[in-house]
Amino acid sequence: MSDQNYPTAPLSRRLAALAYDALVLIALYIMLGGLLVTAVSKIIGSPEFVRLSPAMSMSVMFTICFLYYSHSWRRGGQTIGMKAWGLKLLNDNSDNNKNNNGTGIQLSQCMLRTGVGFFSLLFVGLGFWWMLFDKQQRSWHDIASLTRMVYIPKNMK
Repeated sequence: MSDQNYPTAPLSRRLAALAYDALVLIALYIMLGGLLVTAVSKIIGSPEFVRLSPAMSMSVMFTICFLYYSHSWRRGGQTIGMKAWGLKLLNDNSDNNKNNNGTGIQLSQCMLRTGVGFFSLLFVGLGFWWMLFDKQQRSWHDIASLTRMVYIPKNMK
């Protein structure tokens, strides 16, 4: 069965995968944030660890999120959370442009998806809840990045 024929992923599975991925991202943030603080402290010669400003912390977190998601999506269309919940990210072939020829996710799509997904969460998850009202069950980041999240049941793999 072609990946394009799988049903659109329900909101409950998307949120569960997001929760799994949040655990991975927290671990990455602790490790990489610790390395960054240590490196900055050594560079400026401070005997104590420096504190990152809230803006710097958010920038580091967003960068880690972008790198984690884009690497996972471009490598196989799935993050760790998406694998656990049977989800996969695909190009949306409903438009007939040259980027949607069945190839993997493009970096530009990852950038749009991560950026719009960030704002979807900021607005109380409205970008996710949007899929309940969209006829094609797309979230804001699906629409913006021309991608589609599908559910692949275990008996159909």
